[in-house]
Amino acid sequence: MRVIRSLWLAGWVWAFGPGMQTWLGAAAATNDLPERHFTAAFQHPGVRLTPDDSLNVDLRLKNRGRSDETVLVEVTEQPPDWNVEIRRYGTVVTGVFLASGEDQTLTFSARPKDRTVKKLPEGTYRFAIRARTPDNALVRESTLTVTVSTGEHGPERVSLDTSYPTLRGSSGDRFQFSLDVRNDTGQDAVFNFRAVAPEGWQTSFRPAYESKQITSLQINAGSSRSIEFEVTPPYRAQAGEYAFKVEVEAGRARADKELKVVLTGTHDLKVGTPSGLLSLVTERGKKTTTTLLVQNTGSAPQREISFQAFKPENWKVEFSPEKLENLQPGDLKQVEVSITPADQALVGDYSVSIAVDGERVNRDLEFRVTIRAGATWGWVGLAIIVLVVAGLGVTFHFLGRR
Repeated sequence: MRVIRSLWLAGWVWAFGPGMQTWLGAAAATNDLPERHFTAAFQHPGVRLTPDDSLNVDLRLKNRGRSDETVLVEVTEQPPDWNVEIRRYGTVVTGVFLASGEDQTLTFSARPKDRTVKKLPEGTYRFAIRARTPDNALVRESTLTVTVSTGEHGPERVSLDTSYPTLRGSSGDRFQFSLDVRNDTGQDAVFNFRAVAPEGWQTSFRPAYESKQITSLQINAGSSRSIEFEVTPPYRAQAGEYAFKVEVEAGRARADKELKVVLTGTHDLKVGTPSGLLSLVTERGKKTTTTLLVQNTGSAPQREISFQAFKPENWKVEFSPEKLENLQPGDLKQVEVSITPADQALVGDYSVSIAVDGERVNRDLEFRVTIRAGATWGWVGLAIIVLVVAGLGVTFHFLGRR
């Protein structure tokens, strides 16, 4: 009979598939729990506060029995001149219903009875609560110790760290620092962020992996959050080192971090002629000269600028000076370019390309060089024309007499 029952149960499990197996697993796990059992305790049984803080601590209740329970909560110990409340979503409660396997979090808050006292008085205070079932079959107790002090010589209450405090890049880049903020104040708090930056730089804060900008962020007690601090250089920022300071605070809890950006600057050149024309007229074998203007329009120095010409065969192109050195941002220099066509060059138009190679940047110019006939050939042509006209005149005269 037991074998038949096992086979029947196995058939139902096979028929209903994984869902049936999951339900049976949960049922088996529930059967392993005691009939009645729950816990009640402060999440942080000891906290340190400053007079400017408020006292709010989570009270955790968990039902780990098979039976649902109603749990009554009461304060059994507190300073005589303090008011204490236990709340759930803003409502003062004296008990909660806990289903089997359920967890609930209550907020334990306290402050001095005298409402004219705006700050917590310094000292050490003890609180205690008792959680019980209505039949008193299950009773749990938990205590809380609160120390209120200025904290001037106490442990660090908020920390601000980063793995990369220095970033390097060009002036056209954006720089993102990843910062970790940890809340060790003993309570949930809203932390405000502020940045001290060089003039003209733009700064912003964002939660990690999010695009929205923020100026504050809530961080739970004992937890940490990652934020991104982004800085953008001003247009054409000069190369060099720039210091930043990020500050975070919540009440008296403060921390700051020194950061640095190393700008390598932008590299750019402007190349042209004084007139803007890129055409020359000369004769074969005769040198012609033009002026090339080279300006550093980037924010980083150009340590060396060289020139190279691409010309027809047997032509000659010379540069004076042959290279420019240490051209600072904004500086403008002149370079004389001499172009000499080959002696055998025919009359017509030719192309001469000039490449200007700087540091991380290059520019190209293309000149049109027109070769015209020399003056000697002009006189020769004129003489030929005169001879032809004279010959025609003699011929007509001779034919006219006949």
